[in-house]
Amino acid sequence: MRGLPRIEGLQDLAAHQEKIHVTEPQARRLVLAQALEAGDPQGRLVGAVEREQLERDALAASGDPARGEPLDERAYLLARADRLVDLLSHRQPSLSRLSQPPAWQTWLAWVLPLVALVAGALIDRIDNPRQVNLLSPPLLAFLFWNLAVYVMLIVFALRRPGPGVEMPSAWARMAQGLAGRAGSGLRGQVAARFQLGWWRVGGALEGQRWRRILHLSAAAWGVGVALSIVLGGLVREYRIGWESTLLDLPQVHAFLGALFAPVVALTPLQPFGVDELARLHFGSGADVGRLEARRWVFMYLALIGLLVVIPRLLLATFAWWRSAWMARSLAVDIGHESFAPVLGRVRPARVTLLLAHAGEGGSTVIEQALRQAGGVPPPTDPRETWTVLTTARGDALQCRAQAGEARPAAPIAASFWSRWLPRAEPADKRAAADLVLLAADMPLHERSLATCRELGLPVLWLLGQGSEIEAGAALRRAGLEGEVLPTQALPTWREDARLRSAIARQLAPYKAPGMERLSGQWQRRADDRLAESMRLLASELLLAARETHQLAAEPVGVRQLVVRGERQAQQEARRDAGAAILARLRERQAAGDARLLALHSLDGVLPESGWQPVLPHRLQVLHAVHEPQAGLAGAASGAAMGAAVDLMTGGLTLGAAAALGALVGGGAGLVGAVLKNRRTEPGLSSVALGDEMMLALVQWALVRYLAAVHERRAATDTERWSALAEAALAPEASSLREKWMEARTNPEGFAETRLTEQLQRLALQLLEELNGSV
Repeated sequence: MRGLPRIEGLQDLAAHQEKIHVTEPQARRLVLAQALEAGDPQGRLVGAVEREQLERDALAASGDPARGEPLDERAYLLARADRLVDLLSHRQPSLSRLSQPPAWQTWLAWVLPLVALVAGALIDRIDNPRQVNLLSPPLLAFLFWNLAVYVMLIVFALRRPGPGVEMPSAWARMAQGLAGRAGSGLRGQVAARFQLGWWRVGGALEGQRWRRILHLSAAAWGVGVALSIVLGGLVREYRIGWESTLLDLPQVHAFLGALFAPVVALTPLQPFGVDELARLHFGSGADVGRLEARRWVFMYLALIGLLVVIPRLLLATFAWWRSAWMARSLAVDIGHESFAPVLGRVRPARVTLLLAHAGEGGSTVIEQALRQAGGVPPPTDPRETWTVLTTARGDALQCRAQAGEARPAAPIAASFWSRWLPRAEPADKRAAADLVLLAADMPLHERSLATCRELGLPVLWLLGQGSEIEAGAALRRAGLEGEVLPTQALPTWREDARLRSAIARQLAPYKAPGMERLSGQWQRRADDRLAESMRLLASELLLAARETHQLAAEPVGVRQLVVRGERQAQQEARRDAGAAILARLRERQAAGDARLLALHSLDGVLPESGWQPVLPHRLQVLHAVHEPQAGLAGAASGAAMGAAVDLMTGGLTLGAAAALGALVGGGAGLVGAVLKNRRTEPGLSSVALGDEMMLALVQWALVRYLAAVHERRAATDTERWSALAEAALAPEASSLREKWMEARTNPEGFAETRLTEQLQRLALQLLEELNGSV
């Protein structure tokens, strides 16, 4: 058995993004509402009834699809969040305050730079309060640390994440860790989920704010260090010099020249020369005055200003501008899984099935069931998504073929299951799936089960052949969620309710309303298809009841009774008329079969089994009678009866009985002939279908319908269906005769409507009997 082909990157499909842009307060309310949704599923903080009411109010304010209005998802989510947070403000003030930026951020933005300024100013020594080293390690470390920060900022600015890859935030990871370690308290769980959600939405904004604070603090630290140097020079005299074990004079000169290059380039200050550095060495014994110390102070102050204070202030200003801009337009991904339950209750549902197979078992059955569900054939290109069914609300039931190897086409039409992708579909062109429909027989290869497990989706195993119990055990051993549904349990559309229920049980709860609407549309289409099928058959049967064919023979008279040639001509005319009627019946039946097959998504192609009935040749002949001969024959018959009366009375009537009998008999024969000829063309005889043949046509019409609904879903058993239809029609014979009479005498009556209802009731009765025997 061929294993399931593997789809790479299916887990990434759930990461499709639907972003809306909101302000920071709106984003905080949205995140808090989602945290409450996920952290309080039992409704202990806000009850389910209250949530439903505020969701109805929010839907009414933003557009309700149930009233035919387009759903504004952004407006709905914001209105819902506002109402929910307002409710929390009276019930849980500590949680509602999460919708506002924390107060400590405001004062920390001022306190931390102030602390850095004071800390830098309180430093009363760089290396030695009096003997100051030009190569002061603390001061050089402070400068080089800032230079290293600039290098890292440049590297991070040039670095870009790959396509479709989101750079994880360290803050988000920290918040996620805190959420995992949060206590069991309900408010703590909600708060932890809010922090996690907020860092997912506003992590970049918070990062810019922290950058602004840190840059301001670094600038303040630099100002404090400069103040420390200046204040130290006010109360003491610096002795400037240098000493080093590893560095010689030329190396020190080169290093200081590179260090003070920005100062020399942007200020009138000049660097120390080689001779000056030689004299400034602590071991030279030369007298170093205050001029060199002042020069060193000014150069270091300029260096701190150029390398620390000014760049940090510019970076802080840029971070402030970025944070202000981002606070006005934060991107919230409403395609994230946390929004799925909320939007799933109001937005049109999109149920996507991943059609997979391992072998041939059950593939034709499920394909036919889905084709009949919406009347839409699968796309010719297997890379396209098959939209099976839609509702007026906008819900959609969609299917995607699983990528894999191509296999030979099925002999019936162009099977959707026989067209598989030769290569994996690009991830950006595929949508996430909700359920795997696995059509396979037992036993199923372990590799196929492992592939299903890697997909991470529930599985509905449409079992073609094998034990349902063993298949369920195989799913459990593979660690898969799902259930097994034998395809034998889906012989007709009447059992599609089991398929719909099985699909609904495997979907996420928030998709239940949408799936319910799709199921209702599925059932309505099936009911409409049944009614249209019965109307088609009823119209065909009524046309057959009205069907007549004129005989190419003289009206019935004495000659047809006594002349052999006339009798043979009459019989041949009847046979020709019957053949003509049956030919027209078969022609209409073929057209009706094509329409019946098209109604059931069978491409209008007759199945190989054939649906040709064996009808009893019981025709009803409507004779045209020769009226004068009928009158003479009646008169002769009446006269004979009158003569018999004369004989019985011994001639007392004097022949009056014979005369009266001739008069009455002739009149009755003439009137009867006239009345009978009213049902035929003037002077002609005709042939129509008898009641026995009409009953056989009704029986076979029901068999044809049963064949259509079972085609490609279950085995054909016309003999059994015919026997069941015959038994069901036995008590209906008298009412059907009345409908044939009405159809013949009153073509514009309501016989078609009543016959359609009667056929529909009989068809449902037969389907119920067949379903009970499955």
